[in-house]
Amino acid sequence: MNGQREKILANLAAEDFIGRSLEADAIRRHAAEARRAAGMIVAAAPGLGVSELLRQTYDQLFHEQGEIIPFYFALRKSDRTARRAATRFLQNFLRQTVAFRRQDSRILEASCDFDELAELALPSDGYWIDRLIESCRTESRLNHDQAFVQNCLSAPLRALSNGARVFVMIDDLHEAEYFTGAVDFVEELNEIFARTGTPFVFGGRRRFPFGRNASDFERVRLETLSFADAGLLVETLAARDGVAINEQTRDLIAVQFDGNPLFIRLLIRAASEKEAALDSFQKVEKLYADELFGGRIAKFYDAIFDRVVPKTEVQKNVLSLLFDAQSVEHEKTHIETWQSRTGLDDADFARTMRLLNTGEVLRLTSNLVEPMGENLILGDYTAARFRLEIVLQNRALTVGETLTEFLKRAPRLMADFYRKNSALGLRELLGVFACQPVPRSLLDYPLFRDELKGAPDDEVLRALRETGDRIVLPQVVYTAHTVAFYAPISQFVERERSAVALGFIESKYTDDDETVWIAAEIDSKLEASKELTEFWCDRLEMVALMCNFINYKLWLVAPEGFAPDAVEVLRQRGAFGASRRQVELLVEFLGAKDALGAKTKANEYEMVVPMGDDTELIAAQTVEEIARRHHFAPKAINQIKTALVEACINAAEHSHSPDRKIYQKFAIEDDRIVVTVSNRGLRLADRKAQEIAPADGRRGWGLKLMKTLMDEVKFEQTDDGTRISMTKYLKN
Repeated sequence: MNGQREKILANLAAEDFIGRSLEADAIRRHAAEARRAAGMIVAAAPGLGVSELLRQTYDQLFHEQGEIIPFYFALRKSDRTARRAATRFLQNFLRQTVAFRRQDSRILEASCDFDELAELALPSDGYWIDRLIESCRTESRLNHDQAFVQNCLSAPLRALSNGARVFVMIDDLHEAEYFTGAVDFVEELNEIFARTGTPFVFGGRRRFPFGRNASDFERVRLETLSFADAGLLVETLAARDGVAINEQTRDLIAVQFDGNPLFIRLLIRAASEKEAALDSFQKVEKLYADELFGGRIAKFYDAIFDRVVPKTEVQKNVLSLLFDAQSVEHEKTHIETWQSRTGLDDADFARTMRLLNTGEVLRLTSNLVEPMGENLILGDYTAARFRLEIVLQNRALTVGETLTEFLKRAPRLMADFYRKNSALGLRELLGVFACQPVPRSLLDYPLFRDELKGAPDDEVLRALRETGDRIVLPQVVYTAHTVAFYAPISQFVERERSAVALGFIESKYTDDDETVWIAAEIDSKLEASKELTEFWCDRLEMVALMCNFINYKLWLVAPEGFAPDAVEVLRQRGAFGASRRQVELLVEFLGAKDALGAKTKANEYEMVVPMGDDTELIAAQTVEEIARRHHFAPKAINQIKTALVEACINAAEHSHSPDRKIYQKFAIEDDRIVVTVSNRGLRLADRKAQEIAPADGRRGWGLKLMKTLMDEVKFEQTDDGTRISMTKYLKN
């Protein structure tokens, strides 16, 4: 969501709200619909930004001043009953309606009662607003809670019946789990809105049930930010708050916090308040430890535990159970064990476990309780409290040992991320198999080696399209990482490098038609040897045996394919063997790039050259070689070189740079090259017009020429300099 606009309900400036453009577009499209049962659920794990997404949507719709009146309402901890929540609902609805109609957001800050709001309403709305207020007052005097709640919640429907289109967004619905009283707030909402033609959104935690009609509603799930978006968020917040970071610590924060925007903001805010730099792993982990032992991160989880489990002894028992579970390979525990150790009666125990599950403190499935092993921060918090409050370990010793553990863990986290990022994504690829006929050479390494290996990309793709030798992929209905089926396999392969797919050979859906594919990436600098291939076939066959898979197919992927004797092993086992290049071509052939998700750019080059002495020519030679490798036409290459030279000349002659360096990045994407040139010193806005003019006839034609030569040119002012991004598209 881009663009400068005044904040109304949003907590962040629109340009600082990162990584949610697709979800925001989906909500805005939904707002424009007017169909029956137009419900949408926007749900996420704690801290992923559902509320901010809905608030940003409200602000945008308010500023657009279209036909749709946006209405945002969030339940609060202080509501406590459906009646109190409904009263606030009506007040907020009238206040926001009047503010929108009058195009005056200041009304939202005013503490107006019902009568004042009725007076402020436009004449066209006055009649139905007066009727609505009087109806609610009548029900209030009768002291009939359910009728009063229904009247208040029906306010947007009254508006609709009088020609006012409203887009309703009701947030933090999971707070209704804490309500007391006989009126079920969520079910009343379902009853009222599910039968209307007005679009609405329910927002909240992803494990909250959202009422009996929830399965009929469209669902938007907010996931953690991608690595790139998380890194951008770290950079943006650090620049805004004056916190020093570098590329290494930016990536560490993005990975360690698993793209959770809330925790990233808490860490950067703490660094800003303490005027602490985050430019080394040690500084990041020290501040993180401080946040766990009494900082904002600790307070976030303290609030959850204090609310769900207010009794101190019961809370300690829950912490002990969580620590035990996460210490023994994230072991699942029978729910009876938890009830006996917490000492709660049936009703209190059921409520406590339900709320802990909704808050994602644990995972409740059937009769088993599982720790949230993937939540590193929760695990660290649990361990810290366990050592301090249950073991009663010395605080200084606990903090010191914990910090030491964090510092040892940080490089491992990054190494694991690098390995994960380099994985092909076999599980996701298997998930798109749907009886497509594909060239046999994409799965059969000897065939690919003999016919296509080493050929240019366009020639390979043409041959693949024209070949008649094809096999039909299975209809895959379920995929998971192999470790989920057979945990001991984790001793030999990382989670992301092996997957199992269950499906049918010809979509006949019979016992005889069932099949299972078991795939794994294996490491080998050269073609995989016979011994390595036998080892991995044995490992995957063990998975099939232990899982009782009868009709299965093995698929091994080695970076450079397989040696001739290894190919014979594959034939004997009835297995497929492919090189990494074959899998990449298969992804392209199936159009599965979106399913596999974005990877960190592999084709990205960086260089730094000193200013002066025609060093821009070195940069030009470099970008020429890069562009040629990626099949840009000679004319386009010359245009790229000239634009780069001009950017370097402008930086050298007009920036008064203190370090006299030009920083360049060349990023190659599927259909373009993006050249970024940045420098420290005077920004464009700081320079006088005569400073930017060409110095002589040869040099520095400047900004206009760059725009002429390149398809896209963007100028950005950094805190201490200028950055120019130039894009040239690869023309077919």
